[in-house]
Amino acid sequence: MAVWNRTRCTYLGTTLLTLNEHFMNTLRHISDRGIPSDCALYISPCQGIYTVGMRCAIDIAFLDNEMRVIRIFRSFPPNCFVEPVKGAISAVELPPERLAETGTSVGDILVIEPG
Repeated sequence: MAVWNRTRCTYLGTTLLTLNEHFMNTLRHISDRGIPSDCALYISPCQGIYTVGMRCAIDIAFLDNEMRVIRIFRSFPPNCFVEPVKGAISAVELPPERLAETGTSVGDILVIEPG
């Protein structure tokens, strides 16, 4: 599975990480090493995020019910909290600078593509 920015015709991540039955291993890996360069972590439901315990900054895109980006945070630092984002139902966490590299901005439509 992958995360595609339909508006910009670019991939945010070609490997989609999810918080399934192995979520503790996924979180431990991300906390220690950051999100791998080809990956995106999709969290649903989600209105707010914290980076407590993480060692690396991350990019965050909050999405509404139409998968439209409604708020972004670039290079959000470790050990911080994002207050709940009004209208958000999910979020995508990415390696730092990925949003800038792909030109992703508020209003873009993202698609979760099947693997």
